[in-house]
Amino acid sequence: MTLLQIAVAAFPDTPVLLCAVVVIFLLILWKQLKTNGLPPGPWGFPVVGVLPFLGTDPHLVMVGWAKKYGDIFSVRLGTKTTVVLTGYEAIRDVFQRKGALTSGRPRIPTFDFLHGKGFLCTDYCTRQRTQREFTLKYLAKADTEKQTEDEIDALLQYIRNKNGEPFDFNSTISATVSNIIGSILFGGRQEYDDPDFKHLVDSYHAASRLSAQASFQNFLPFLSFLPQCKNGNEAWNVFASQVKCLLDQHRLGYDPGATRGLVDAFLHQSNQGDSDNSFAFNDEDLIANCQTLYLGGSETTSTTLTWGMLYLLSYPDVCEKIHAELDEVVGNTRRPSLADRPHLPYVNATLMEIQRCNYIGPLSLPHKAIRDTTINGYVIPEGTTIMANFWSVFMDEKNWSNPREFRPTRFLDEDGNLKKIEAFIPFSLGKRSCPGETVARQEMFLVIAALVQTFTFHVPEGEAIPDPDGSLGLLYEPPRYRVCARPRD
Repeated sequence: MTLLQIAVAAFPDTPVLLCAVVVIFLLILWKQLKTNGLPPGPWGFPVVGVLPFLGTDPHLVMVGWAKKYGDIFSVRLGTKTTVVLTGYEAIRDVFQRKGALTSGRPRIPTFDFLHGKGFLCTDYCTRQRTQREFTLKYLAKADTEKQTEDEIDALLQYIRNKNGEPFDFNSTISATVSNIIGSILFGGRQEYDDPDFKHLVDSYHAASRLSAQASFQNFLPFLSFLPQCKNGNEAWNVFASQVKCLLDQHRLGYDPGATRGLVDAFLHQSNQGDSDNSFAFNDEDLIANCQTLYLGGSETTSTTLTWGMLYLLSYPDVCEKIHAELDEVVGNTRRPSLADRPHLPYVNATLMEIQRCNYIGPLSLPHKAIRDTTINGYVIPEGTTIMANFWSVFMDEKNWSNPREFRPTRFLDEDGNLKKIEAFIPFSLGKRSCPGETVARQEMFLVIAALVQTFTFHVPEGEAIPDPDGSLGLLYEPPRYRVCARPRD
């Protein structure tokens, strides 16, 4: 008797059983496809949805689906129904115009180390808004230019000490940017070769890399027991503990009459127990916001600057134009400052093109509908996940001719002045837009301008400039590369 015959013999009512299995499967499929007024979209499999079809470039796959289903469509990403927004108009309508209804935050298992606290992971509520507004007000008043320029001094000296020898640009700029956000938070910096500092920077790089390998747990959370998920979660916990150690050390020198950085400002607020807003400044939120700001202020800006140097290496003519503009406006007796920024349109246009051309966050962090919401005639039920495809904005031929071409002049008018392009939204829109936008813009300008003014860069002899092809993890990461720097005459 064959194994199949044994199996059939064990179930005398096999046809009934098979029918039951088919019916259950169809019920699961029907439930998955049932939209209840949601926008149409591609079919998927039970449980996993469309995840098997996304490949390594889901933002590109979703651009293709938008051509078939429209700028607003629905997919099943694992166990979650997700509405995907494509193009500037759809994203602006939902995130900005309807932001009060679409700025919730679902659980993101990758960020479970934040325990649902802080303004990144907290759902849209009074606590989240209070913390965000407090941070925005502090950053608007803080002298972040001085903190950035102090760190640029250290960066330039570090590069000079290399004496033209190759160094890893990715890790060097990560240390610089981490120190800048560390200075904004805590009021001090750390040496690049300090073991604790290197461990901190390495910890968030390792966590980002490992979480990319386990990103499926955000859509299939019941698989969190798998080794790659456990490894990713442990890596994030290491990063979180590193930042908490910094915070604990900082508290030892706390003085209610002094403000060394944003952490002290937060502590001042939390110590005002009779304040109307004191409920929003508890210890758990302080820890989560430190971890959030350190990660967000480090990883996003350093990734953008690493892409930036890669483009400058690949387009020496752009570098020469920046040299010429800096020489004319700033000269060589001082460093560029924020006061020079309005007079350096080509430098600004280049930075904008760097941000556009290989946008580091092609898919937004998930939002959540706070209440039943109507979008483009479709009913989006309360609790539905909403995601924006920002890649579709920056690669839209309606807004950018030859979008894959690196061309800073697209941001300049016929007179060479910087022009505003409405669809340029690298920091998102609405109530969940990046709270560090102003600081990041200033930081990128000061770092790039100082580097290009001071040095000429090239890859080491025998090494090729990598192609500008990224890989999608926590962010859209550039390839690693080394550079050599020679002081400009």
